[in-house]
Amino acid sequence: MNSEINSLAYSKMFLHLAKYPELSVNGVLLSQKSDLILHFVDCVPLFHGILSLTPMLEISLTQIDAYCSKRNLIISGYYQANENLNDSQPNLIAMKIMEKIKENNPDALLFMIDNRLTDLDENDRFYNVLSLIDKSWKDASVMHTVSDEHAHIALSLVQRNFHRKLVDFDNHLDSISLDWRNNQIKEEIDRTI
Repeated sequence: MNSEINSLAYSKMFLHLAKYPELSVNGVLLSQKSDLILHFVDCVPLFHGILSLTPMLEISLTQIDAYCSKRNLIISGYYQANENLNDSQPNLIAMKIMEKIKENNPDALLFMIDNRLTDLDENDRFYNVLSLIDKSWKDASVMHTVSDEHAHIALSLVQRNFHRKLVDFDNHLDSISLDWRNNQIKEEIDRTI
C-alpha cells in the first residue's frame, strides 16, 4: 500500500530522536482512515530508554485509541530508533508492538530509524519503511512519499530548540500536566507552512 507523511508526523518523530539522541525511542503514527493510501497526519512519541514497559504501553495505547476515535484517525504505524547507532533492524519489541497494531490495522507500517541518515541536510528521510509480507519484513520505502520541505521544517524546529519542548508518554506519565499531544509543535508548524 502506498503511504505518505505530513510535516507534523515527520517533525515530531525527528524531534523525539533529537531530544534523546543517546537512547532508544519509539512512538506511533496516526493516519486518516482510507482504503487507498496511508496518509500519516500525526505522531505520538511514546517512550525513551526502556521501550518494553508493557503496562505503560497499554495505558498509552488506550489513551491514544480514545483520542483517535474522536478524530477519525487510526494507529497505522510504529517507529523505533534502537540505542546502538549502527542497528536499524526491528527487534522483538518492535515486532510485538507491530503485532498489536496490525490486529486493528493490517496495513500498518513499521518505521525503523536509521541513525546514519539523520543528517537532514543530505537525506530527505531518516528512517526505512517496512511492511510485513508473508511473515517477513520487506522494504516499503519506495511506496512512501516524503515532501522535500519536511526536512527543512524539522531542522528549523530543532534549531529553535523545539525538541526540548517535545513531550513523550514517559514525560506525561511522570507529570500528567505535560501534554503528549504536543499542540505547541503543531501550532508552530502551522505558522511555518
